[in-house]
Amino acid sequence: MATITATLAPAMGNSQRGRNPYMVEQVVDLTANSINPNGDVVQCITVPANTKIITAGFEVTSSATQNTGTDATAALGTADADEYVTAFDIDGAADGAYAPSVTVSADLVLGSADTLDLTLAGGGASFTAGEIRVFAVMMDVSPLGDTSANEVARDAI
Repeated sequence: MATITATLAPAMGNSQRGRNPYMVEQVVDLTANSINPNGDVVQCITVPANTKIITAGFEVTSSATQNTGTDATAALGTADADEYVTAFDIDGAADGAYAPSVTVSADLVLGSADTLDLTLAGGGASFTAGEIRVFAVMMDVSPLGDTSANEVARDAI
């Protein structure tokens, strides 16, 4: 199926992003961008190189409805499609329901840029309603660089 990039949120954070954990979120409207419930992958959040994803998940803000069928699920991950959430029922969930997070199999720092992706599975051909808020708490763990003081000749005029 297709990989949808139209909803991809850029890397962002607070003013001290490189040294504090920060949260990024992206709302995915399932009726936009011709998202197919049967196998499409929606790229949601850009993860910069040298970043640790501390936690990630999603909330069903508006329950999903397909044109046919009632079996839509979503998983969340990077290289491993269900690294953070495994096959959560998005059409049976109540509005405001959070997908349960799975235990991440390894302590992972991404050495190169990647995306946090929502992988859909279902029997219908299209969504007629639904909205999912994807979130991640991340931290830049790249080297700080030289933090020693610079010597200056303050008495020379």
